[in-house]
Amino acid sequence: MTEDALKTDAVALKETYGEMSIAKPAGGATLIRISDAPLPKGCTPSSTPALLVIPGQGRPVLYVKPKLKLSNGVEPRSTSVVTVEGEEWMQFSYNFPWDENTNSLVQFVAAGLRRFAKLE
Repeated sequence: MTEDALKTDAVALKETYGEMSIAKPAGGATLIRISDAPLPKGCTPSSTPALLVIPGQGRPVLYVKPKLKLSNGVEPRSTSVVTVEGEEWMQFSYNFPWDENTNSLVQFVAAGLRRFAKLE
């Protein structure tokens, strides 16, 4: 993702999700922490901090805070807790089409969070 595209998408992420912060630790990735991303209806909690990791090249990765429950009261399957920059995050398996040339990071985050609407 180009720096210009990242700046544009960062503005859109802030407009959509509110408070967020951006960090560029050693290693080339950009980390965008969204303070309060809404989860699908019925999830507990109803929102969560989210971390978007944007590598120098390739598909971003979205993480959420662990211990969330789906609307049916169970924890989502195919998840694990990982440490990113000293903080615990839940990684999850969910595949959806995304092209950095035609889709925005707002669309990427929204699509990733929709995974928790699935009752599995």
